[in-house]
Amino acid sequence: MTDTHFFDSLETRTTAQRESEQFELLVGQLRHAKAKAPQYSELLAGIDPEVVTDRSALAQLPVTRKSELSQSQLRD
Repeated sequence: MTDTHFFDSLETRTTAQRESEQFELLVGQLRHAKAKAPQYSELLAGIDPEVVTDRSALAQLPVTRKSELSQSQLRD
């Protein structure tokens, strides 16, 4: 096999393509979390998953700490 053969087309994506596809997947994860997980629904209240399409929007999401998740589970 030579260096010009790749196992998967994902290996040859540009940085911009990879980032764009990752943000598309993130939007789906955020939608799912808001719809199915009460903790995340509360945490992400007021945030539209559809607008989290770049790094600046990602930076606006609240940080979730493990200790906060543990406390939430005990509370609920």
